[in-house]
Amino acid sequence: MYGTVTQIQITPDQLTELVRGAVRSELANYTPPTPEGLDLPDLLTRRQTADTLQVSLTTLHDWATDTDDRPAVLIPLKINGRVRYRKTDVLTALKQPRRFKHVKAVEGGTV
Repeated sequence: MYGTVTQIQITPDQLTELVRGAVRSELANYTPPTPEGLDLPDLLTRRQTADTLQVSLTTLHDWATDTDDRPAVLIPLKINGRVRYRKTDVLTALKQPRRFKHVKAVEGGTV
């Protein structure tokens, strides 16, 4: 039913050491998850890249150029007239925070 409850007195320093010990123990036994993207090909199509980054093809196209707000996010490769993206570049872009300005036009200027 209910477990036994034991009340003990402990100082803040003792509590800190107990928590540190527990965290150290957990970290020592931690196995990191398998990195994302291991199942991706070395060169991705536009669709594969957009799906991996969860963006539209239009956004992916826009990311290929420098703007006033940011440098190009991903530079595509042209191989035999086809657009491809390196897996390593896509995985790097996946880890970057997406903090790009969205400029909305309103009457009389921009916001």
